[in-house]
Amino acid sequence: MLERFLEQLERCTTVNLFNRLRISLELILAPAEIVLLAAQVRERRIELPEVAAHWLGRMETLVVGDGRPTEAYVRRTLADDASWYAAPASPAERAERTVVIAFTGDAHRLMMPLALFLQNCPADRYEFLVLFDRARSLYLNGVAGLGDTLEATLERIASIAPRTHFRRAMTFGTSAGGLAAVWAAVALRFDRAVSVGGVTPAEVVSRVQTQGMSADGFAEVIRANAGHLPEVLLVAGEDAERDRMKARTMADFLPATQIFVPGCSDHNALYDLWTRGELRPFLARLMEPGPESRG
Repeated sequence: MLERFLEQLERCTTVNLFNRLRISLELILAPAEIVLLAAQVRERRIELPEVAAHWLGRMETLVVGDGRPTEAYVRRTLADDASWYAAPASPAERAERTVVIAFTGDAHRLMMPLALFLQNCPADRYEFLVLFDRARSLYLNGVAGLGDTLEATLERIASIAPRTHFRRAMTFGTSAGGLAAVWAAVALRFDRAVSVGGVTPAEVVSRVQTQGMSADGFAEVIRANAGHLPEVLLVAGEDAERDRMKARTMADFLPATQIFVPGCSDHNALYDLWTRGELRPFLARLMEPGPESRG
């Protein structure tokens, strides 16, 4: 796989070709893959096109520029739009981790290149199943390779990531993945759901890609799991009024804690936090158990 990526980078003779490749790599590469790519280019003295060399150097700096060791996530492709990220470990060690089902947004990101996001999540504590919704249907049409409806996809996730195999189980959704993240955590009876700038059921009728679809099942799954609801954290920038409104709307459906990022007016609250050097502790607050997640 590494050889293929190197060959693709070398063949990027135009900016358009490179941009398509860059976007696809930022969606899937783990931190260690970025670092290894950069190391191989140096060791082999590969002359990359200028635009590709600049991107790879910048990505390496984003991932390890702060001097922290590279998080040891290994990527495993489960389907076209689903990949698993986990550091090698014994079954006993994996059983102490938290599994995170991550629903990316319309740009198929968790608000930043995946390697940068994962580098801020200790690999000895978490494993991630990262999902894409290429149809941009708020996951109501499922995930390619897992199921052609959200319900079928959740059944498949339950078999891929059994709740009993991990210390904790949670979902994490950004933007267009926010509704699916909350829905999944409720349906699967996970411990927690996190939605960052997430959409609400009301937006189904207003999106072109979801015309004729219904989110009625969301309220139904909440009723069916009353008494077993997850802890729900809804994140928005303090000054991002539209996202604050979405958080308030979602909180009308089920009990939830609203967390507003101080001084942030951007929809991309996570990247804003990264620029301040605050992303890693903020993600720990969202993902680790304890009273801090409720503050």
